[in-house]
Amino acid sequence: MEIFSLDLGNKQVKLVSSKTIGASGSKEKTNPIKAKILPAHFLDYSDLGDQRTAVASATLDINKYKSGKDPDYEYAWGTDLHRVHAEDKFISTIGFQNRYSRREFAVLADMAIGQLALDFPESKTGILEVIVTTGVPTEDFNDTSIDSITKTLLGDHNVIINDESMNIRVKEVIVNPQPAGTAYNEVLDNEGYIIDDQESLLEEQIAVIDIGGGTLLVDTLKNMNLSDPHAQKPTGAHELYDRIVRLVVESGIRGITSYEVEQLLRHSDPREGYFYKPNKNESFSITEHVEKAISKYSRDVMNTVSTTLKGSTKIDHVLFTGGTSNLLQQAEAKREYPFARFVKDSEIANALGFYKAALATVASRSE
Repeated sequence: MEIFSLDLGNKQVKLVSSKTIGASGSKEKTNPIKAKILPAHFLDYSDLGDQRTAVASATLDINKYKSGKDPDYEYAWGTDLHRVHAEDKFISTIGFQNRYSRREFAVLADMAIGQLALDFPESKTGILEVIVTTGVPTEDFNDTSIDSITKTLLGDHNVIINDESMNIRVKEVIVNPQPAGTAYNEVLDNEGYIIDDQESLLEEQIAVIDIGGGTLLVDTLKNMNLSDPHAQKPTGAHELYDRIVRLVVESGIRGITSYEVEQLLRHSDPREGYFYKPNKNESFSITEHVEKAISKYSRDVMNTVSTTLKGSTKIDHVLFTGGTSNLLQQAEAKREYPFARFVKDSEIANALGFYKAALATVASRSE
């Protein structure tokens, strides 16, 4: 039975299967992509307008989806969604209350399952049976949220992508506390076995600092189980993007949006600087504003971390994860915590960890 790992974040969706990770038996093993990364927002397909021609001709990486969770509507979703310039019509799942019971979340989860199923021919000729593993922030790791997610994911799913129908049957749902994902990814290899020189993490007290699109999460794991202290703040990447926008606008440069800042930070080389190009004829250096905002944001993050952990001397390791952790000034973190570790593949570490842990769980059942 296949394992699908879904990290359905506020800003991005990260998806892992045996096909993406390059596990044994996968043809993609020689050049795995590790995870599929897509935006956590989507569009009503009718809102694409004239862009539907570009989508149909495959000039944009956007697909047409129809979800059994909302069969009367068609949706557009893909990595090039930002290029249609319809941000005001994006359907978002971001929210800090009742997120998992919303129709938008159910549709996003359905499309994510369908996106992974694309790589498995049996989903198109029969019914692909899978185990789905996912995670939620510590604040949401309770019976109500777990029940809502399980209800959404468990059972039969019919997803149509570009008129290609797929049937997936989710036989089991595993819901993990989100910080465990990064820890599992550090401890386990791609087959779900313990990495020898990382085994000590299983018995240590670890702080996991997860800086995502919508939230900053500070969690503590002891023997890989949730422990105190922990904190969840609505100060993820969006706060950094908004701060950069304010600084740029105050300098007299108009028109830049938080979404454009996000794309700029994602695709620019810090060594070459940051340049805002509102059109093909103009280019404005905003490097000074970006660096100032990152410096302030790094201090704010470390203040939250230090306040939460309260100078605890019992922490053995501090793991920084989440896509935004790549933007932090690492010297600021290591000044406070010399044993801090900025994990590899931080953007997809949770999804990878959920997948590896599910592999280990399934393997243990057959022993």
